[in-house]
Amino acid sequence: MSCMSGEMDGSVRIAWEADGFVGVRVVAARRPASELAEYARRVADAALFNRTTQTLRSALRHEFGGAFDFDTGVGRGDWRDGHLVVTFHPPRGTPNHQI
Repeated sequence: MSCMSGEMDGSVRIAWEADGFVGVRVVAARRPASELAEYARRVADAALFNRTTQTLRSALRHEFGGAFDFDTGVGRGDWRDGHLVVTFHPPRGTPNHQI
């Protein structure tokens, strides 16, 4: 039984019950599926040992630096169906000087 599932929107959901959440949604726009799967695996590994949003955020900052956003939806009343969202920044592209 897997604790991760691929979604139609291209994200990966990870089962994780802590601080009122039921899971973590990992998003990595404009990245290949294999890279998203690797990010999700590393987030799931961190989530095994970090059982609060504060400690998970800290562990991910240590692992990935500032390459992601960590959105709980708190403060907006938006809990994203009980999932906190970890969004990895898109890769840097080559500027298009023709625009």
